[in-house]
Amino acid sequence: MAKIENIVPARYYRVVYLCTLYLLTSCGHRESEDEAFAIFRMNLPAGCATLDPAFAKDQASGWMVAQLYSGLLELDTSLQIVPLAAKSWEIEDSGRMYVFHLRNDIFFHPLEGFWNSQKRKLTAADFVYSFSRICDRNLASPGMWIFNGKVKGVSEFHSGAADHVSGFIAMDDSTFQIKLINPYPPFLSQLSMTYCLALPEEAVSHFGNEFRKNPVGTGPFRLKSWDENVSLILLKNEHYFQKQKGKSLPFPDAVSVKFISSELSAFIEFTQGRFDFINGLDESFRDELMGNDGKVKSSYSEKYNILTEPQLVVEFLAFQTNETMAGANNPALLNPKVRQAMSLLIDRKKLANLILKNSGIAATGFVPDGMPGFVSGQRQVLRFDPVLAAQLLENAGFRGGKNFPPVSLKSTAKYQQVMEFIQKSWQQAGIPCDIDNMQGPALRELASKGDIGLWRGSWIADYPDPENFMILFHSAEIPPSGANRMRYRNASVDSLFMLSVQIPGIEKRAVSFIKMEDEMLDDQPVIPLYFDQIFRLVQPGIEGMETNGINQLFLKNVRMKEGGESD
Repeated sequence: MAKIENIVPARYYRVVYLCTLYLLTSCGHRESEDEAFAIFRMNLPAGCATLDPAFAKDQASGWMVAQLYSGLLELDTSLQIVPLAAKSWEIEDSGRMYVFHLRNDIFFHPLEGFWNSQKRKLTAADFVYSFSRICDRNLASPGMWIFNGKVKGVSEFHSGAADHVSGFIAMDDSTFQIKLINPYPPFLSQLSMTYCLALPEEAVSHFGNEFRKNPVGTGPFRLKSWDENVSLILLKNEHYFQKQKGKSLPFPDAVSVKFISSELSAFIEFTQGRFDFINGLDESFRDELMGNDGKVKSSYSEKYNILTEPQLVVEFLAFQTNETMAGANNPALLNPKVRQAMSLLIDRKKLANLILKNSGIAATGFVPDGMPGFVSGQRQVLRFDPVLAAQLLENAGFRGGKNFPPVSLKSTAKYQQVMEFIQKSWQQAGIPCDIDNMQGPALRELASKGDIGLWRGSWIADYPDPENFMILFHSAEIPPSGANRMRYRNASVDSLFMLSVQIPGIEKRAVSFIKMEDEMLDDQPVIPLYFDQIFRLVQPGIEGMETNGINQLFLKNVRMKEGGESD
């Protein structure tokens, strides 16, 4: 008996009678029981933590809630802000007020006992509720930072001094207003995040703590079943509001998700036709897939479609710069000139080509080149200059590395090859270095406490604005307030940040942030290494498999050509 999650390669299939009935009970009317179905199948190795947008902070959860819910806005494949639930908007009061005009043809998925055959329309009040929920101190959503300190009334609501957020206003069913304390140009980009999706209050109240696995949204798909750590099945929302060239979305009838933790096992399943795409280039199968020239081997490139695109992710090394912290026990690392020397000793081009096999892009700064306004090719790869590095070390009293205190580089096992490359680069200059691998959460906790002096980090864009990266170097973001775990302080950098964030227009803002980045790199609290690339291996016959620089998953547009039949 065929089950939906075991149907072989997902193009268009003629599904056996029992599987057809399985779908018919939830997908609506079909012309015949034997009609073909489009089922897209994928794997999420990290599992899915929640289907509640308020807590969707990891990639897997974010990918899934994006299929189930809709927000005011979304990003297209070029990272441009485009309408979704909001058909249009105005920015008024010198950038302090946003007025969104909603579509009137958006309805929530069925909710038994509340609305089933009778549709429940999305209104402005749903956004007031959903955004206020994010700001509720009792919920403790990790997305509260989007509104805190920006929207009027959030701090009063969060503290309990007010029973509502005064800055969220439903003018009528189709007009939603947000009032800001001060102008903040990146705000629209932040509203495209998965935290900012619309929920019906009735469903959240009904399910309570169980809402995380009983999602009710307005997205292109709705939940059929979720067996945590095993599988998840989404079915087409027959009443979804978007169209493409006059045809209703989504195109797939169902999405079948597995949670196989081994990336190598999932890759093998893909080659056997059981998944429709593989996301990422894991070390476990990188050598099998990639040649020494950094190109995909012909045995794979001729068989599958390959999608690559720069991703807004920077991989870097970070230093503890506050000498009072426990992690700052290596006095050499407190010297900016020493940190500069350590950066100059790393050949980023060689790292990208030899170790990463071109799956990464040699860093030109801290903000990735794929960022709007940061045009690739206008900035040079960060300098590799062992001669200048030796001079800086000598000036700091460490000629040839003599008397340099041993360096402990904290990382995770996943990056072992990269860390060994850096270790060798420093050792050749006389800098003693050992690699200490630990679990990612433990590493981040130690860095937040200031208990380590040098560690490997990654920063992934939440939204496509350079502010999202440069905020790490603002002194107001020092823990516990933010993610400036380096505890870096520079009054000039702080001033440049506050100036840059107020500039309207992302291109102009980017120019200002580049100046801030240059000044920050003179102090070298971090050593940028490389920018990640999105890499997707896709089965032939899959069309419309698109993404963007923040690696979003667009499944509503995916088309699958007619292929074979199911087992």
